[in-house]
Amino acid sequence: MSLKHKFMVFYGFNIKEFKKFKNDFLVKTSKAEYLLKKTKMSPAEIVFIFHCHQHLKDNKFVNFEKIVPTKDGCPYLIFNRNTYVLIEHFKKEPVEFSEKQLANLVEFINAFHSASINLKSAVGARYKVQYGKDRIAARNMYSMFTKLKENPQLIKNEKLRNIILSTIDTNIEYVKKALEILEDDRYLEVISRSMQENRFIHGKLAIYNIHKCYGKLRLANMFDLELNVREKDIATFVKSLLKIDKNFDFEDCISKFYVTSYDNYKKWLVLAMILLPYEYFSLLKKIIRFRDLDWASEGFEEKIKKICEKDQYKYKILASLH
Repeated sequence: MSLKHKFMVFYGFNIKEFKKFKNDFLVKTSKAEYLLKKTKMSPAEIVFIFHCHQHLKDNKFVNFEKIVPTKDGCPYLIFNRNTYVLIEHFKKEPVEFSEKQLANLVEFINAFHSASINLKSAVGARYKVQYGKDRIAARNMYSMFTKLKENPQLIKNEKLRNIILSTIDTNIEYVKKALEILEDDRYLEVISRSMQENRFIHGKLAIYNIHKCYGKLRLANMFDLELNVREKDIATFVKSLLKIDKNFDFEDCISKFYVTSYDNYKKWLVLAMILLPYEYFSLLKKIIRFRDLDWASEGFEEKIKKICEKDQYKYKILASLH
């Protein structure tokens, strides 16, 4: 049985077209278009994502890229030991970044967060729990960065070692300031509140994952949902805007996400999450892993420069926290 035949049996669609589309399959029916995506997620992880999608729909939030289940209600299809999920395929228009549009985006994100609370348990779901992850990551970053600064001989390639030493102090400063905020007991209070609300977040809520579809805003890439504080989503969103416009008024934007519960600590928490240099950290981990291979160091110097250039907006955030 071919994938197309199995798809028709399990979904019951009258297919007009079934063709390869990038790494997925585009499925056209007389009523709509879908993407059949191969995924590395386990069935239990997909059940969790689908459960969150259903929860959003039950709470009247429907403008997002949904998983379409089989006739029997299963959110995935297994074929030749590969797992597939079917999602809606729609025409994506990029969102314009303007002051007027920003107000609409904040309102849209707040509507998503309002609909994502009080998640009930689901049988067979593997929940993605990420509370406190940023604090743990910040500690690991600080430990690695200070170790490298004190023991630069760990990097054998001289050129690479020099560029790391020229950039590491700035990143230590970012992490140190972020840790001051993340180690505060108020962070645990924010986590506790989120746990009581049974809240999930998008996980990758950058502006490029919000599109216009038939004149309405719509959330895309709904496969990274996780149980976490909403400040993580706000930080990801604000960070994506700062990468577009480094002079963007990030403090005013953050305040717009809070109607009644805004306080300075929540603003600091969002800024701390933006400060954490995840890309720089990830690259340094790779460098250490391949430090004994000369050929592996090629290209790392340029990557470090690009990351540090992109992160220059963080100077303003750092200044606002002093």
